[in-house]
Amino acid sequence: MSHLNQQYESLEKAPHLNVCGKVRQLRHVVEQACMRAITAVGLGTLACMGALVVTPALWAEDAPTADEVQFFESKVRPIFVEHCYECHSATSDEVEAELLLDSKWGWMTGGESGPAIIPGNLDDSLVIDAVRYEEDKVTAMPPRSKLSDKEIEILEKWVQMGAPDPRTSKKPVTTETKEVDFQKRFNEHWSWRPITKPELPWVGDGEWPRSDLDRFILHKIEAAGLKPASEADRRTWLRRVYFDLIGLPPTVDQIAAFLGDDSDNAHEKVVDELLKSPHFGEKWARHWMDLVRYAETYGHEFDYPLRYAHEYRDYLIRAFNADVPFDQFIREHIAGDLLDKPRQNPEEGWNESIIGTGFWYLHEATHAPTDVLGNEADIMDNQIDVFGKSFLGLTIACARCHDHKFDAITTADYYALTAYLQSSCRQEYPLDLSGKRAAANREINRLRGRGVDALKASDWIVARESRKNFGDYYRVALRVIAESKPDTDKTVLVGELAKAEELDAAMLQRWVDKHESIKNELIDPGYDLKNQNVFADLQGDELPEGWTTSGLAFSPTGSALQFSSDGEVLVPDTVDSAVNGKKQVGILRSPTFEITTDRIHVLMKASAGAAVRVVIDNFQMAEFNALLFRGTFLNNKGTDTQGQWQWKSLAGDLRKYKGHNAYLEFIDNGDAFIAIDKVVFSDGGPPGKVGGKETVFDAGSLSQMEKQAAIDWKNGTVHPLMLALFRNQILSVADISQEAAESLGQARQMAEALPPVRRVIAMAQGTSEDAHVYIRGSHQNIGEVVPARFLEVLDGEPATRLELADRVATLENPLTARVIANRIWHHLFGVGIVPTVDDFGPQGLPPSHPKLLDWLATDLVEHGWSLKHLMKQMVLSSTYRQRNVANTGISEKLIASVDPSNDLLHRMRVRRLSGEAIRDAVLVASGRFDPKPFGPSVATHRTPFMTGRGARASGPLDGNGRRSVYLSVYRNFLNPFMLTFDMPSPFGPQGRRSNSNVPAQALTLMNDPFVVGQAKVIADKILAVPGQDKEQKIAIMVESVQGVVPTEKQTRQFLQFLENQTKAYGKEDNRAWADLAHALLNMKAFYFLQ
Repeated sequence: MSHLNQQYESLEKAPHLNVCGKVRQLRHVVEQACMRAITAVGLGTLACMGALVVTPALWAEDAPTADEVQFFESKVRPIFVEHCYECHSATSDEVEAELLLDSKWGWMTGGESGPAIIPGNLDDSLVIDAVRYEEDKVTAMPPRSKLSDKEIEILEKWVQMGAPDPRTSKKPVTTETKEVDFQKRFNEHWSWRPITKPELPWVGDGEWPRSDLDRFILHKIEAAGLKPASEADRRTWLRRVYFDLIGLPPTVDQIAAFLGDDSDNAHEKVVDELLKSPHFGEKWARHWMDLVRYAETYGHEFDYPLRYAHEYRDYLIRAFNADVPFDQFIREHIAGDLLDKPRQNPEEGWNESIIGTGFWYLHEATHAPTDVLGNEADIMDNQIDVFGKSFLGLTIACARCHDHKFDAITTADYYALTAYLQSSCRQEYPLDLSGKRAAANREINRLRGRGVDALKASDWIVARESRKNFGDYYRVALRVIAESKPDTDKTVLVGELAKAEELDAAMLQRWVDKHESIKNELIDPGYDLKNQNVFADLQGDELPEGWTTSGLAFSPTGSALQFSSDGEVLVPDTVDSAVNGKKQVGILRSPTFEITTDRIHVLMKASAGAAVRVVIDNFQMAEFNALLFRGTFLNNKGTDTQGQWQWKSLAGDLRKYKGHNAYLEFIDNGDAFIAIDKVVFSDGGPPGKVGGKETVFDAGSLSQMEKQAAIDWKNGTVHPLMLALFRNQILSVADISQEAAESLGQARQMAEALPPVRRVIAMAQGTSEDAHVYIRGSHQNIGEVVPARFLEVLDGEPATRLELADRVATLENPLTARVIANRIWHHLFGVGIVPTVDDFGPQGLPPSHPKLLDWLATDLVEHGWSLKHLMKQMVLSSTYRQRNVANTGISEKLIASVDPSNDLLHRMRVRRLSGEAIRDAVLVASGRFDPKPFGPSVATHRTPFMTGRGARASGPLDGNGRRSVYLSVYRNFLNPFMLTFDMPSPFGPQGRRSNSNVPAQALTLMNDPFVVGQAKVIADKILAVPGQDKEQKIAIMVESVQGVVPTEKQTRQFLQFLENQTKAYGKEDNRAWADLAHALLNMKAFYFLQ
């Protein structure tokens, strides 16, 4: 057994293997087998084996991986703390069953019934039996109530992982709580130290370095007694740099051009060309997409669509192609919606910066969380994890439940960052292509204003005083109604009375038709708002405090006379989405409030295409399935008021969420309209009408109203009579002023011709609020309040989200520049200077070349945070140009003793291509590659095994030849080809992909219908070239697929292969050549970089 332990420990410590979890599971399986064997031979035999005693020492001290530590700290420990520590920790008044769960030693040793957890073995783990509440086994735990299904799944997954536990496996010697000195942690750990540009080190071979960075590499190589590898041949370097910079292979013509260029700067010209290539952004965007867990569906049960996600992907591609300074890139991600001068798209003029904020919302989501506040807490955990690892290389999310166990990060730091998320909300922001909508909006406003000015300047009031007034029309209209028999045509009588009373017959007819509606409007007593909780009364020329809009649709109508672009008089003191036309798009958003009543009532007028919703605890998935949010979302018929002002109510499940935070959204997607007057909170129905004495309404009172309306008209305000007359078509703009009618007509034409919108996922600033600490990570256990701020050890002063972005994107923050420089190095050299690219904390690995890392970070900042500059430095270096075999002048024994894992980079590493690069290279070789950029993703091709809820229609097998970055990413239906080659599942940040070498990869290249089909296309393309013999065709095929010219020996082997395949088929046709192409695609020369 001790021999087994030694073997396992040597495997776990092997620097080139990332298999700790698997090794741990394997060891425990073997241990269990040994235990069963010991039991089988009997106690007598066991007594003879006195040296073998089964104790916790059987488990050697493991070092969990960073991902395992995070899983334990964020998922497992909180369960133990909340449900188990009361009875099973060193601080318990009485330890039940002698079992401790507050240390690894505790569950390894176990209590009265033996070890509580057997890593890798669910069936024999007593804790799992207990939490499952299984009969006839052990006592059900926790005793008060069963854990949730999700919590049980977490514990089961943890045990299956091998129960990784970063806590000590030794017996606790004290139960006293030790005060943690976070400043000491900050001072002592390398990554927190300020960045200074180091002096260039001395090297013995002054001729070898082409770049200053080479000196740092060579210095360590020489110090170890080694020499760098010789320079790679030009073909090898060219293929390497093509795949590294643009993710595609060089074509035969590009290879020939480079080999024929003897100039001193031939390499630099290639690099400059690649950095300008539109394919550059496609390659490097995919790296960033791994970090932000990019996907186009939400996952969970139904895999609902994450609309417009592809716009964020396209934003990344444009940003990397444009070499947007990385500090600007950071600001756009954290606070792109708040920038005073957002970056504009150079061709179309839209706001690019705001699209960056979409990364916050690419998370997984469920449509029906039973605990919506807990759901928000889990989503924020994911958002903070992505933020911390992507920009800072820190595992900030580990501080959700307690102060970080290893790093200088407190729980208060974690919740201070969540305050930014609680103060923000998700929006679907309408891009204004080429600024056309904004320009049209300005012109529509100008025309509307000109029309209103023309109306105000008209003399129609004076003219009316010389004619009959509206009181006369009302009096005669009532006479028409009284004298008409039910089946009599009123038209004749209208004409007769109009002539007799000297009235306009057409207008009199309108009064006859609309007199009742006008009366009802004018005697309407209004609503009784006494003793009502009026949340908002949308009066005035500005939005009330805390109310915000996105897009151009919503505008306050104010108190002055206003007409919409459709020529309709606007109701004063409301907010209307149709002011500048019914094709405008936008969202009106309320401040955040606490739900305190059963119902929310909105006085509104809207058409069926508008929507109103209550967003509770930032949860927006109810639009797909309102299973637990019934009545909190109105759309279609639910918003249609049939052209009248009505109270619409949000109720249903709202009462379940009393005490929760929420905000209202009023949505116009450009195919409807919605106007809002008031919002009232109530436990009962909507406000009723004001009671009391009935209002007198007759011809005399109407004449008096007309006189007051004339005064109001001259003063530029709107009398209710005017609203009623315009709304009921008694009056029209053309009746008053032809000039006004023409202006408003032009405005209407412009509004109807607005260009289409494109929407993007983005962040919007909501109501600023501080955050509560959730004690032990539980949102049901509220602690102290912390203001929104950055990490205490870096800058603990309260800050806005824009200030947070500035504090992240500065060299004064020692992490950001180091982290991104290390990421670039990782992708170009195969392993980062800090191998744990997402963890620069104490649980991560230290840098192999710390001074080089600081030199790269400062060089990046000195050159305007240009990533392209940094990449150019790296790929033109002598370090990058090395062969992948060691210098022949150095003994293997010396290499094995001083640099067995090539940490010093005495040679370049052999690297397997990513799944995306393999697929794209296949398409390039076949000629099916479509370089078209951007746009909606191509649907994933579904295999017969890809079934389940939420499945979408299958896409084409070859993805229409589009590049892999443009293929859909459905969380529940991920591309099996990409998964085979280690594309990460999009659930958390993944800056370093796994690099597996498994049989499934070879089987995929051999059997995948896509690969087989493209091999046939390659063969057909080669055979279509006229005037070539077999040897020449072989040479063309090999170079187009693998980028090399076959040797004579290889050519003979390929000819023999063709002959064998032709005999097998019984005749000479394209199939043998397709088999050869297929074989070339399966060779490591194709899918590995030398």
